[in-house]
Amino acid sequence: LAGTKEGCNEDYVQIGDWRLARACETCPSSHLSISSQAQGMTSQIFRDDGTYQPGPSTDFNAFDLTGEQGMTRASIVFGDKAVQI
Repeated sequence: LAGTKEGCNEDYVQIGDWRLARACETCPSSHLSISSQAQGMTSQIFRDDGTYQPGPSTDFNAFDLTGEQGMTRASIVFGDKAVQI
C-alpha cells in the first residue's frame, strides 16, 4: 500500500532530524542516504551494488532538493511490518 504516513511521504522516511531517502537521480546505481537535518550532513550511503560510503559527508544529502546528487523522487511502499524505499 503506497501512501503517506506520519513522518513519511512518497519520497522519504523522516524520524526526528534524520531522513532516509533514495538519492542521486543521475547516478548509474541507486543510493540509499541517511542524512541529518540538524547537521546538514550525510551519515551513511548504501549503494545497490552492496558497497557503502561512511560519512560524514555533504553529498547525496536526503534534504537536498536542488542538486543532482540530492533526493530522488521515488515511491515508498508501506506494507505489513515493512517499509520499502
